[in-house]
Amino acid sequence: MAPSSITGDADSHPSSCWMRSVSFVGLQRMLRAVADAPAGGLTAKEVNEWVRAGHVRLSPSTSNPAPTTLYHYRNTLLRLNALWRDGRTLRVNRDSPHVRSIVREEVPTSGKCVLSEIARASFGELVLRNRDCRRLFLDLFTGSTRIASSVGQFRDRGSPVEWFRSSRSKEVVFRSCGTSAEVRCRSAGSIAAILYGLRYWARDELRLIDEYRERSSSTTRMFPIHWPTSKAETNSAIVRATTHLVSRCGGEEWTLVSVSDLLRSWCEAERQPVAVLFAAIDWLLQEWPHHTVAVPTSRGLATLRVGSASAERLVLRGYYRSSHGPYISHVRLHKDIEAPTM
Repeated sequence: MAPSSITGDADSHPSSCWMRSVSFVGLQRMLRAVADAPAGGLTAKEVNEWVRAGHVRLSPSTSNPAPTTLYHYRNTLLRLNALWRDGRTLRVNRDSPHVRSIVREEVPTSGKCVLSEIARASFGELVLRNRDCRRLFLDLFTGSTRIASSVGQFRDRGSPVEWFRSSRSKEVVFRSCGTSAEVRCRSAGSIAAILYGLRYWARDELRLIDEYRERSSSTTRMFPIHWPTSKAETNSAIVRATTHLVSRCGGEEWTLVSVSDLLRSWCEAERQPVAVLFAAIDWLLQEWPHHTVAVPTSRGLATLRVGSASAERLVLRGYYRSSHGPYISHVRLHKDIEAPTM
């Protein structure tokens, strides 16, 4: 596969680095407020007033958002072509089937306040169709701007991407594991846009990718995933993960399996979320408590070479942990364990 045209310096395209860490539920709420306006649209000032009056809640932590926060939410919707400018008025792009789908979906108001699967998929399509999002991040997974033009294709065809901080230049480097393509970020703006913007969108908001920190290095691997969208899909994924775990048992009475190794051999290879693997370990510990032994490690040892709180959180994502329990680096499995059936 030929190297992608995205290889280069993100800071050479400062106007493209507009992405920020925003809640997509908040984006949906703002979009609905504009769609439901009696005049068919709202000015930026009116949108701000609606948010500050409490009619639109962007996220649990933004009860009184700053002007820059409000700008980033509006700008994200404009950049994704969910909104368009009609003079001073912002209007919903009703020509887009994905935007119409988002507007039709019920807006979360309580509980975990997560997007519906339909709204999440529609937002994912908007992001994948955005030139800046592709060139600065998403095309690293596909190796070409011509591949993976939809959410389904991205999940099926995308390849892993690694990122790390350069100790010499303090750059953040994103590098395709399948091609020589890479994107380098030096400035606070490009790091905010890609590391804390696009990466966060793809992992937490759109569930297009998952990631884990390699224990032997300071490199983090990101990989496309098939996120289960129903209870049946979730159960099926857990059964397959558990079957993979049980298949690792050898001829000895007990087999020691590394959680770190499972992240690559199961999650990355099978395009499955880390949460599915951990749910499979949950099942084994509950259903085969005398045949499954969780091998803990101390938090201090796990994060010994970590220099920041954010890096520490990332490292600990790669360790299995039950509620308030110790961090587990390995699982010991007995040869008599039987895999579950659907």
